[in-house]
Amino acid sequence: MKHQGIILLFCAALLSSCHGGSQFRSEGGIMELTSHIMVEQTPHSYFVRIANPWKKGTLLHTYTFTDSLDTDYNFSRDINTVHIPLKRVVVMTNSMAHLMVELGVQDCIAGVCEPEYISDTLIRARLANGAIADCGNSMYPTVEKIMELHPDAIMVSPFEQTGYGQLEKLGIPLLECADYMETSPLARAEWMRFYGRLFGAGSKADSLFNKVKADYESLRETASKSASRPKVMLDTRSGSAWYVAGGGSTIGRMIADAGAEYLFGDNENSGSVPLSFETVFDRAQDADVWLLKNSSETMLTYSLLESDFKSYASFKPFKEHNIWVCNVNEVPYFELTSFHPEMLLGEFIQIFHPETSYPHLFYQPLAE
Repeated sequence: MKHQGIILLFCAALLSSCHGGSQFRSEGGIMELTSHIMVEQTPHSYFVRIANPWKKGTLLHTYTFTDSLDTDYNFSRDINTVHIPLKRVVVMTNSMAHLMVELGVQDCIAGVCEPEYISDTLIRARLANGAIADCGNSMYPTVEKIMELHPDAIMVSPFEQTGYGQLEKLGIPLLECADYMETSPLARAEWMRFYGRLFGAGSKADSLFNKVKADYESLRETASKSASRPKVMLDTRSGSAWYVAGGGSTIGRMIADAGAEYLFGDNENSGSVPLSFETVFDRAQDADVWLLKNSSETMLTYSLLESDFKSYASFKPFKEHNIWVCNVNEVPYFELTSFHPEMLLGEFIQIFHPETSYPHLFYQPLAE
């Protein structure tokens, strides 16, 4: 869609490569819901295994986080030792930076990537006064700046068949944050319990997650009592394909938890599948609600949507003006929803069941 930016196109391509699937379940470990991380505790250490989300049965990395040994790290090794608590880190994602503020460990942020996408006022103030450095683009960070910061670790997001370039050669621990590959909204949020322990804020992280979990489950219970189950479709075409989230994806599961029928929920894929317009139209032409995200600097309207692709006007939600849009340039969608799925769930419930009441932060009715 010409009104959408490169961020959304990249996300569509990324999701299409995410096969997901459960890797292992923690038995006796700290994490209860996650599929891609296992954390086992000893008196002075945490033994952590992070699964490879793209190759079942293999690991991305194994770490020993300890307060009794110095860091001993080499990227080429499968098992590395990292001293905790971490005091200075470079953060690659805005969701992680915001979580660190919530955990009260924002002073540990030495640098961030892509600060233009960070809305948190505290972090922006620290960027302005030089307390936090701008380390460039997350895909191509400024290595020289990172070296100047002498961080204890770099919080990176792993991608399939993609390495970390020069960062692998610095000898600085790369902590592979695969939380975004979890397919359960609460499982992804539970990674905060692991992250909190890296900074000596484990108890606070546990408390925050317990509140998120309780709120999410309460909202899900409320939605389950609704008599209606509106049919929901998502997003728009990207080039010649329409990337449709599978029913096993975080968003697919959340729509179901919000008391609605996701029209592609029978697709068990945990990522996205590129489909033709004809295939999507055949399934979704009679949808009740249409949710879409964009990153336009111009307000998206029904007329602009139709001018981009005339056939959009053939869908029932277009005809009945029941399209909701989230402009990720204007609201902190990616910053907040990773670790606060209850916020998005509550908003979905209000959209799908207007008799309920929940504030709107992310989605708004598409302008006339």
